[in-house]
Amino acid sequence: MKISYNWLKDYLDLTIEPRQLADRLSLVGLEVEEVQERRLDFPNVVVGQIMNIEDHPSAEKLKICQVDVGEEDLSIVCGAENITVGQMVPVAKEGATLANGLKIHKTKIRDVYSEGMLCSEAELGLSDRSEGIWILPENLPKGAPLDKALNLETDFIFDIAVSPNRPDCLSHIGVAREVGAILSQPIQKPVNLVKEKKEKADKHIKITIKAKEGCPRYSARIIKNIKVGKSPTWLINRLEAVGMRSINNVVDVTNYVLMETGHPLHAFDYDLIHGKKIIVRESEEKETFVTLDDKQRELPAGTVLICDARGPVAIGGIMGGLNSEVSMNTVNVLLESAYFDPERIQISSRYLGLSTEASQRFERGADPNGNIYALDRAAQLICELCGGEILAGVVDVYPKPIEPRQIPLKVEQINNLLGTDLKKAEIKKILERIELKIKNDRVIVPTFRPDLEGVADLAEEVARLYGLENIPPKQLITIDYQVGMNEFDIFINQIRELLVGFGLQEVITSSMVNSQLWEELTGQKLYPILNPISKDLDGMRNSLLPSLAQVIEYNRNRKYFNLKLFEINRVFLPPADPNQQPQEELHLAIALTGKREGNLWFSSGEEVDFFDIKGLAQLLSDKISLDNSKFISYSDSVILEEGMALFNGNNQLGILGRLSSRIAAKFEIDSEVYGAEFQLQKMFENRKIDRKYQPISRFPAVERDVALIIDEDVSAGDIVSSIQREGGPYLTKVEIFDVYRGKQIPAGKKSLAFHLNFQAMDRTLTEEEINLLMEKIFTVVNRLFQAKLRE
Repeated sequence: MKISYNWLKDYLDLTIEPRQLADRLSLVGLEVEEVQERRLDFPNVVVGQIMNIEDHPSAEKLKICQVDVGEEDLSIVCGAENITVGQMVPVAKEGATLANGLKIHKTKIRDVYSEGMLCSEAELGLSDRSEGIWILPENLPKGAPLDKALNLETDFIFDIAVSPNRPDCLSHIGVAREVGAILSQPIQKPVNLVKEKKEKADKHIKITIKAKEGCPRYSARIIKNIKVGKSPTWLINRLEAVGMRSINNVVDVTNYVLMETGHPLHAFDYDLIHGKKIIVRESEEKETFVTLDDKQRELPAGTVLICDARGPVAIGGIMGGLNSEVSMNTVNVLLESAYFDPERIQISSRYLGLSTEASQRFERGADPNGNIYALDRAAQLICELCGGEILAGVVDVYPKPIEPRQIPLKVEQINNLLGTDLKKAEIKKILERIELKIKNDRVIVPTFRPDLEGVADLAEEVARLYGLENIPPKQLITIDYQVGMNEFDIFINQIRELLVGFGLQEVITSSMVNSQLWEELTGQKLYPILNPISKDLDGMRNSLLPSLAQVIEYNRNRKYFNLKLFEINRVFLPPADPNQQPQEELHLAIALTGKREGNLWFSSGEEVDFFDIKGLAQLLSDKISLDNSKFISYSDSVILEEGMALFNGNNQLGILGRLSSRIAAKFEIDSEVYGAEFQLQKMFENRKIDRKYQPISRFPAVERDVALIIDEDVSAGDIVSSIQREGGPYLTKVEIFDVYRGKQIPAGKKSLAFHLNFQAMDRTLTEEEINLLMEKIFTVVNRLFQAKLRE
């Protein structure tokens, strides 16, 4: 929020130095991020009058102007098209320096000497742009310094970071109230002296509020026979000082009153209001409207619309419509001052991606009982600057007035919260400095302070105005803020450290996703977000793997192809009852793509495959002591193909496999991606935590290799389980070290080669003992799987 120091002087007798005031404001909670000096003195720039204009002999677009600057006449070459004889203009004489650093001196332009320069507002630093030479009022004295003639004064602009709970400070009067409290000085608000005609306004406009929740109050005035034109210099300077562009005198007045009072207004061309009716209603599903910026917008259902007898003319509290805007042809104005529900404005503004000065104030909470003051202030200024006649009376529809909140004045509680010993009279005096009235030990909170709800809020006001530096430090109780980590958090950190140690990189993605896309990818409904920050983020995701696919797409577009990623985050599963909260689960997702060993010089160049993700899952299971883990073929996932499920006993912990070609195509990934997704709570519950020390045998192990020919559809995991079971306590390790399909193997068969380790704790096993065990193992796998030894 930009606040002008000179503008604050309209309400206060300011003698405090601007930068000192900025420090004081920051101490009471209005953080001043920057103070900009806006110099409005122009050395060697004076008022001149154009006495004669001749064509330049050597340039068609240039003119030679004879300009009277009081004591002398200057010959100045100028290319502006808006100059005529008799105009008063700013003249930069020799020795002047313009805002852009240009130094003026007598110079020859196409063989003709120019003894100065006629200036635009932009060249003087008063505007970001201008359409020609600045034409001054006719009554200014020739030769007078420009700043003196226009009563211009160097200003200081405060850029204040107003917190969301302080809508009252989004205006000059609101900030002036805070400055007055700091300086113990009451503010002097402008007094409205509205001169009305006898003709009544309510005979010319009828207002109906159908959306009473979205618009609790709607007020309007009618001003006839105005003349729309350029605003006076003082008004343009005031608006430009706070970053607003001048449009015309009517619109500028509404913007001026907005920046002065904090209450948004809107001016309609009264003659474009059909049926002379204003109807405030809610928008229908997929209703569209063309706003002032000439864009057709689809509105969310429930948006407050201001309509006439034919249709919408404005989006309430956000932006007016192209079909009713004030133009140079406008003669009669309908001036609106309303109050809109903050939540409705916030939802509609976010959905439309449209943030305006008006919406920023309404969504934080404008003053419902301040709109008449703002309306009368604007009507009076329009009448003064544009002529016209104000019809009698305000047409004010306010079905259920919003009353000021009352908070009990609990002195003891306030002192306990602050650690002070303030008297009731002291607290009362502090609160009255910000226009809080106290009656019968109750604080009457004005409606411009919606942030004050309880005694703690009053204590905060007392603290910031009394001065935090004036409150002595007191240690009342010692609190140990150190909170130990629970077992599940420790387990999650262990998982994270293991995966990083395996060479994976952690990513974090958003839980809010596009529900239409995610439902298409996962084949399941998502939990919806009632108030999404945008239309593309309207659901809570039910799986992490598509998020990793998006990360892979992002990296591939930037030429990073070899990726090993993981994410630990929450998913949200919709409940059977849509009115219930979603079921939240913490998941782990892993994705591998590209070359197994990257682009290292010793790399084989092989791409990752299914066995990489399966081996990673097996290694992780071993490290966290999932002692009964096994992999079972799984085909129910639409996210993964050639999938398997990880079980521990009878508990399914997650799935792994190749990312479906459909999802890969959706994210334009043309390489294989292998992924896994696990439920971390189930992994935590199934891990073996009662570990016991087991000594290592000091006797040598006996190793045997065996290759078995089995049917193609037989699971290797089932073979391993049978070997482990039959091998007994002496079998310490079973590993598959080769899978072969080829000419030596019959069709429909495959060869699996196993490496077996046998070892006893008390002796070296004999050859006979090993042979008996191997024979027992082979007999069982032959009977169960028709396995045959491969020679």
